[in-house]
Amino acid sequence: MKNKGLTLLELIITISVLSIIITMAAPSFNNLFASNTMKRTSTELRGLIVAAKSEAVMRGTDVYLHTIGLTSTKTLTDNWCLIATTDATITDCDHSNVLYKVDGSQMTGLNIQRHDSYATIRIDKMNGQPDFNNSALPIDWITFEKESGKALTMQMSWMGRLYECGVDGEWYGAEVC
Repeated sequence: MKNKGLTLLELIITISVLSIIITMAAPSFNNLFASNTMKRTSTELRGLIVAAKSEAVMRGTDVYLHTIGLTSTKTLTDNWCLIATTDATITDCDHSNVLYKVDGSQMTGLNIQRHDSYATIRIDKMNGQPDFNNSALPIDWITFEKESGKALTMQMSWMGRLYECGVDGEWYGAEVC
């Protein structure tokens, strides 16, 4: 009579081989998770800008983009939000008059910073363009990274165009700034 099943030696060898394969695949999964977080953040920021520009023109009122909980220094935090609202000043992420919101608690583990001069950006009601105090130069509005040294920045021009680019390299499919 033939035994059906595995011997203890066969089982140990199988588990050992699987452990080696899983150990080799782990960095790939980390890169995949980082890439997905970065792409999602870019998409959310782009959506916020497009929505704010559209709302300003449609409503015929200025819309403001507020960066709450972000500073001009790169910080590892989930306690931040970006809000589009018709209110010129707000102080917290739970503001009552929110048109659109990007919540940092949904994008964990990012080192993130805002432009040092633009904690709030006004979107003009007539043309949907951001007000950069008569500067024609694009700004690095929000810069963020999931993996150290692989940062993306969302550049915004005075015309309201948004460009995603990699800081010091081609990261996550974005061109170098």
